[in-house]
Amino acid sequence: MNNPALSCASVRKSFGGGDFPVLDGVSLTLRAGETLAITGASGSGKTTLLHILGGLDSPDSGWAAAGGKRWDELNGKAAAKRRNLMLGFVFQFHLLLPEFSALENAAMPLLIRRTPRARALEAAHENLRRLGLAAHAGKTPGQLSGGERQRVAVARALCGEPACVLADEPTGNLDRKNAAAVFEMMLSAAAEKNTALVVATHDSELASQTCRRAALADGKLEMKNGDGEK
Repeated sequence: MNNPALSCASVRKSFGGGDFPVLDGVSLTLRAGETLAITGASGSGKTTLLHILGGLDSPDSGWAAAGGKRWDELNGKAAAKRRNLMLGFVFQFHLLLPEFSALENAAMPLLIRRTPRARALEAAHENLRRLGLAAHAGKTPGQLSGGERQRVAVARALCGEPACVLADEPTGNLDRKNAAAVFEMMLSAAAEKNTALVVATHDSELASQTCRRAALADGKLEMKNGDGEK
């Protein structure tokens, strides 16, 4: 059987020298093509969990892995390379580079891999086209609306054809119409590419559209659709 796209086991994390526990024994397995929404109150640890799953932070105990390879077994350079190859990230704030065009921003994961520029831009243009942004490819982020910037961020996350996309409140700064459109595009792109998707969101309506759902509270991850994982 192929390795899971993303997994973690018995993850614990606290801050303030242990005074503020946020994750208490979280375990999770996500396979190719699965979509998971994680809901929870502000401060419940959703962002911390995504950062640990993506190798951006380390747990106090337990482990997390991408494609079956544990982050704690990799040095900094190897971890960065694996993130680039295996994962795409979408954050609440788009984090686009203001001096680059939408096309160049979307191509960034491939450019970092030293993919030939023409090939990287071609792949990025296709992702922008699928997200309805082909006509805006040459514009800088300052020339785009909030919804358009977030769609560029989604295109960037998908450009390297990652095994999994981690999205932290990706629609939190958008109005209802744009939020629904961006989320629908993310789900459609994940299904088309058989990409796993983890979305941390406070929006229960959006969360209801993923194939798996979980709630994070008091450090525990409770699955909502009966698969028994905690």
